[in-house]
Amino acid sequence: MRLRLKKFFWLSMVFLFLSFGETGYSYTLTLLIDKAERTLKLLEGNKTQKVYSIGIGLHSLLPKEKRGDFLTPEGIYKIVEIRPSKVYNYFIEINYPNLNDLAWAYYKGFISKEQLESYLKKILADERVEHTPLGSKIGIHGGGSYKKEKGQKNYFWTQGCIALEDKDLKDLLKRISEGQKVIIINSQKSLYEILKKLVYPIRIKPLDFFEGELYLKLNEQVFLSFRLQETYRGTRFLEVKRWEQGELKQVLISDALGIVKQEESLKRLLLENLINLLNPYKNLEY
Repeated sequence: MRLRLKKFFWLSMVFLFLSFGETGYSYTLTLLIDKAERTLKLLEGNKTQKVYSIGIGLHSLLPKEKRGDFLTPEGIYKIVEIRPSKVYNYFIEINYPNLNDLAWAYYKGFISKEQLESYLKKILADERVEHTPLGSKIGIHGGGSYKKEKGQKNYFWTQGCIALEDKDLKDLLKRISEGQKVIIINSQKSLYEILKKLVYPIRIKPLDFFEGELYLKLNEQVFLSFRLQETYRGTRFLEVKRWEQGELKQVLISDALGIVKQEESLKRLLLENLINLLNPYKNLEY
């Protein structure tokens, strides 16, 4: 039986604005972290202003899902606090776990309906979502983009955070402030796998299916919409629509693995326009 949290619709909408919505970001600079490239790019619009080499968590194609998995998360976040650190000079904390993280955890049975409701309440009260089965306290810090181990450079040394050279951290701190958007991706992944950590959940039935949507603005006339669904039986569905001046021009439907025609060109469009991702603001249904 699907659980419906109608009374939490308004709460979830606030969560969307706080965690993702463009109205929550009045900043021109975006931090784009690519786990595949091991880089942190400082973007102004679509232009790269600065590139830093980074260290991350365990070498894996998986995003962070649980406390103690030592993986770096993927998704759309924002900086919630910048504070001194005795170990790593400074710590730039992001709002992990976000709505997408919590939704996937609920779908996979990692958290209950009651836990999900509790976390949403904390967000509404402007409290940190901490001590969850998903982990917390994820951010950007110093300490070096790699560690020397047996004469080799190990770039996968953190417990899930993003690590910079101390000089680069010092430079970054001059350019950022709390509230700025942080997008974390792994560009080696397929279009479907990248999208699943960016979409806004719209329908979830635990241990059955997850459905999410996302919009991408290419210019003032052209938009792409993505809708994906994943089932616990292993099937994947991805629908891509192209809209021009409000008129539907093209629809692409994936195979059972979530692969669509024009996969590489669509993936390139997504990666080149990540700062133009839009929230569909759909009614959440759990």
